[in-house]
Amino acid sequence: MDVIGTLEGRKDYTIHGELYSQLYYSLPDDPETIQQCRLPGDAFDNDLKPGDQVRITFLLKTVMEMRRADGE
Repeated sequence: MDVIGTLEGRKDYTIHGELYSQLYYSLPDDPETIQQCRLPGDAFDNDLKPGDQVRITFLLKTVMEMRRADGE
């Protein structure tokens, strides 16, 4: 299931030379609640910055991917 949300922040880090990020986001049905997920570098657009609209892909209530929501 894909949901449009807002990226609120991110914290990048590396493990064994691979990029990972702690991503903080909010959803339109509850914009005051900041949620978070950890994703590997290939599961999100590396140029995302706070304030960007993002398409968040969920599987069983787990974030699997976060990409820029162009044209939304």
